Amino acid sequence: MRPAQGRDKAGGSSANDAQLLAWFEEYGLALRAHFRKRGAGADADDLVQEVFLRLQIGAARSSIEKIDRYIFRIANNVLISRYRHDLVEGRPYRDVLTEDNGALDSFSPERIFLGREYWAQFVVCIGNLPPRAREAFLLHRFEEMTYAAIAQLMGVSVSAVEN
Repeated sequence: MRPAQGRDKAGGSSANDAQLLAWFEEYGLALRAHFRKRGAGADADDLVQEVFLRLQIGAARSSIEKIDRYIFRIANNVLISRYRHDLVEGRPYRDVLTEDNGALDSFSPERIFLGREYWAQFVVCIGNLPPRAREAFLLHRFEEMTYAAIAQLMGVSVSAVEN
């Protein structure tokens, strides 16, 4: 059954739902990466859902001009709320250290040395790339941009960025 007069059961309009879906498609992956970088990878999907729930509420109250800033502000607030909740619930202290979760894997001098050696090799390899290829690689891997966005930014085709 379709909602009457463009309104859904929760009271939102189908236009708002379409806008929310577009924002999710544009920012969903970036939000997951944002949460993973901040140590909340296991809860990333739940946190993204919380961001879009808050975004839906905020968008219903007023118009949003700079959506990217607004979404990541919400994301940071969600992280803070989750952290505070976890402190109250004692979650950081409940996790048992086991070999399965990698917490007991120590950073031995050998492992640190190998890591630095691999990093130095990586930096040399990146430095040896042609400038445009290096730029595309860094934008994709470290800025987490899509091939299409990089192609548009650099003024080349998507297949050129992929190569």
